[in-house]
Amino acid sequence: MEYQRQSNGLVMFLEHWWFRIVAIVALLSSQLLTFFMRLNGARWLWCYAIGLAVAAVGVSLIFYAKVPLYRQRRFFTFGSGALPEGRRLSYRWGYRCVIFAVALFLCLLLSRP
Repeated sequence: MEYQRQSNGLVMFLEHWWFRIVAIVALLSSQLLTFFMRLNGARWLWCYAIGLAVAAVGVSLIFYAKVPLYRQRRFFTFGSGALPEGRRLSYRWGYRCVIFAVALFLCLLLSRP
């Protein structure tokens, strides 16, 4: 058995860097879970209102991006491939906003209103 004595541990750290990321994600997740578990009253309503506003912005961005397709009477297209190049960014941001709002609403289910 041959061991490498010249290593200063940097190689081993770089091989296991993911451990720090897992620890940080676990810490942030526990803080977020604690925040949503303790929501009640006015703070819960504010989070709900923010979720509704973000969802409304997302739906309006998706509608804005799809207007040229609606004018062509193409109502059932999925993805950004059929959209004009200038509207694809707003389409993607619209879906990001909607996904964020849905995630916020699911987190609000953890709390007691």
